[in-house]
Amino acid sequence: MTVICSCQKGRGRKTSHGRPGSPAARTGSGASRHRGPRRPEHHAVLKSSSLRKSGHAEIRVMLKPKPSLDLLADLLDGLDIGLCAFDASDRTLGWNQTFLYLFPEHDGFVHVGEHYRENLLRFYRTRLTSDEFRYVEEYVASGIARHQAQSRPFEFEHRGTWLRVSAQTIPGIGRVRLWRPITREAAPAAAAAAAEAARGAPDGIAAANADGRIVSANRQFGQLYGLGPAEAVGLTLEAVVARAWQEAGGEAPGQLLARLRESLLFAGAPFEVSLPGDRWTRVIEHVRESGARTGVHFDITALKREQAALRAAEAEASRRASHFRGIIEHAPSGMLVVDAAGILVEANRAFRSALGDGTGGGLVGRPLAALAPPEEADRLAALLARAATEAGPIPTEMRFRRPDGATLWARVSAVRLALPPDPASPLLHPTLLQVEDVTARREAERRIAHMADHDALTDLPNRTLFRARLDALLGGEACAILWLDLDRFKVVNDTLGHAAGDTLLCEVARRMRAVLRSEDTLARLGGDEFAVLLPGADPLAASRAAARLVEAMQAPVTVAGRAMHVGVSIGVVLAPCHGGDADTLMARADRALYGAKAAGRSTFRLYDPAMDAAVAERHGLELDLRLGLERGEFALHYQPIVTAAERRVVCREALVRWHHPTRGLVPPASFIPLAEETGLIDRLGAWILRRACRDAAAWPDGTRVAVNVSAAQVRHGPLIAAVQGALRESGLRPDRLEIEITESLPIEGEAADLLMALRRLGVRIALDDFGTGYSSLSYLRRFPFDTIKIDRSFIADIADPGTAAIVRAVVGIGAQLGATITAEGIETEDQLAAAQREGCTEVQGYLFGKPVPLEA
Repeated sequence: MTVICSCQKGRGRKTSHGRPGSPAARTGSGASRHRGPRRPEHHAVLKSSSLRKSGHAEIRVMLKPKPSLDLLADLLDGLDIGLCAFDASDRTLGWNQTFLYLFPEHDGFVHVGEHYRENLLRFYRTRLTSDEFRYVEEYVASGIARHQAQSRPFEFEHRGTWLRVSAQTIPGIGRVRLWRPITREAAPAAAAAAAEAARGAPDGIAAANADGRIVSANRQFGQLYGLGPAEAVGLTLEAVVARAWQEAGGEAPGQLLARLRESLLFAGAPFEVSLPGDRWTRVIEHVRESGARTGVHFDITALKREQAALRAAEAEASRRASHFRGIIEHAPSGMLVVDAAGILVEANRAFRSALGDGTGGGLVGRPLAALAPPEEADRLAALLARAATEAGPIPTEMRFRRPDGATLWARVSAVRLALPPDPASPLLHPTLLQVEDVTARREAERRIAHMADHDALTDLPNRTLFRARLDALLGGEACAILWLDLDRFKVVNDTLGHAAGDTLLCEVARRMRAVLRSEDTLARLGGDEFAVLLPGADPLAASRAAARLVEAMQAPVTVAGRAMHVGVSIGVVLAPCHGGDADTLMARADRALYGAKAAGRSTFRLYDPAMDAAVAERHGLELDLRLGLERGEFALHYQPIVTAAERRVVCREALVRWHHPTRGLVPPASFIPLAEETGLIDRLGAWILRRACRDAAAWPDGTRVAVNVSAAQVRHGPLIAAVQGALRESGLRPDRLEIEITESLPIEGEAADLLMALRRLGVRIALDDFGTGYSSLSYLRRFPFDTIKIDRSFIADIADPGTAAIVRAVVGIGAQLGATITAEGIETEDQLAAAQREGCTEVQGYLFGKPVPLEA
């Protein structure tokens, strides 16, 4: 028996978004879903010798009413088998809905009379890569030959579904090709269930009017959705599905209900409906010209489960069998693989361990961006985008979020992988990311960066941070500056030692913070000098703050078991009335401070222009300084620097002292800044270099001599000429001279060139008091120092684990840079032992000797 069926009239085209197409599409014109012209004489023609014997039977078949024809077309569309018929010239005659469901690339484009070649071209456009497409003609020719000669079924995969293809030749018409969805067997026991699920026999049928309300439904339809056939009458499919979810104690997904409402507006391709209990149905609806529709409902739950199980089994087998994945899993550093959409497909053991996820089960399948804080999203997107277009690893540093909320800092290198095609795992354009845990290094850098603008002893802002905050306020709101100096602090240092002095400073900082506002800045400028920045303060508010600070220091401070009475003297200036720039304000605050000290200490004074008389005293000191250079009133004292292990003297630091005939011993802190300000530092520095080199040349042990050089000498003085002259006159080898600079000198421009010139002479360069200025890693990277001297404030508190960690970090950085690490301020055996443990190579302090004249 031969059957020729033309399929239904053109229906409204469903676009890729599931919405109706244009009006032209709904009328069946243009690129609509059309199966050929409808000709009554071809509705159904059955040729049979038995029928020729019964004319009445033949008439009954030929005059079968139109509804029966529509039902036949519905049943063909309801088959879970794609069907397409071709004539003897391989031109399309017709197709069913399932064909378009399986091959959506043809939806809206295939038409009656189209040659099979055009069909193949559309098919291969979805499968071939850009490199393969140049051979598309060969693929098409091969496909046509296979189509014409096919005698046995074969299987292939398309868009994630495996299809079995068979062909049947019909004499006088052409060929009919059939595509049946199949599932690959995960195990022999599952074969029968998979085959049954693949057949997808229709379970339920429901007819609805133009409003979408059901007018009749069979028993299977009621079983699928949990209601009797009569109960379904009058309900829309949306209402039926919503009721099924409600009776299961849940709520239907809003997206599902919206999709069901949209299905009333057009006749689209088959769609799927999720039901409670992880059940699924597939629905194929066919709309008549009157608007009435017939829906065929298939239970595809078993098919869904089987396909999911098969996909999971195949993916797991492929993953475990992959040599590439094995290498990644056992790599010592963290390794991640993401697909083109940024989804994690691999996360190895090292990364899981660093992140704190031992199993990794919660990582694969998640977006990589979900493992990072939201503020890292742009950095991560840029990394993956660059890796997709640039050759070679693309590095960056970023944060990941650990399950416990902590932060994992990582150095990430991303590179696009070029893997051979794997049919079992079609991973397109994967990106490999190597992840190195740098959290410890980042924390050390954070601590060192904190050192850059905070005092190591009190953890208060230092001079640099204070100046930055003051500059930020000036030109905007009014503010007040309080310049503070402790009274009788030197007595504590001289009688109880520097450790007691440090304890006192910490207690002073605590008391001062307690009486200030949270928006106020309390800074330690150095020694016993402090400063306070009061935003928005007027004279009354500044005076009240100063009075509170003075009062806070009236109670004795217990240090080393002794009650010590120290006070504080404060100078107060106001901006903008006392000056508009930071330098002027700080200078006038210092004059006000001296006025407070002159008034008897433990008090405060507001700046008065009359205080400028103190400048006269400064001029007098400047004159004495000039005369002292002429009269030879300066001398050098030397303090030994020894090896940490053997305590062998390897260097002596030259320290200048001024013995004034009337002022007595003038401390360096009083005349060095004045010498820098007046330009006398060049003469004084040249004398120190000549004398230190001459003394060192006479030392029989051949040790180095260290000479402190001020930032002013490096910035604008003839330092190189002074060094060359001192070496030439003394005959001292250049490598025995060590020039010490502090972090107050920015190493850039001419200053950097000058230091490099000194190194080329053979002179050693040391960074003194590391951690007290605006130190930073970039500062150390700017110049290759021979020696890094850790400030005594760190050594004094080295017993604290946090401080010890900072010292250890500095030692580690110095070792990487090839620098000698010297610990300053060693006064006890315990401090020496701690410095040795942390890796310091040289030490200096009162434990090994105080600064003394050479003849002593």
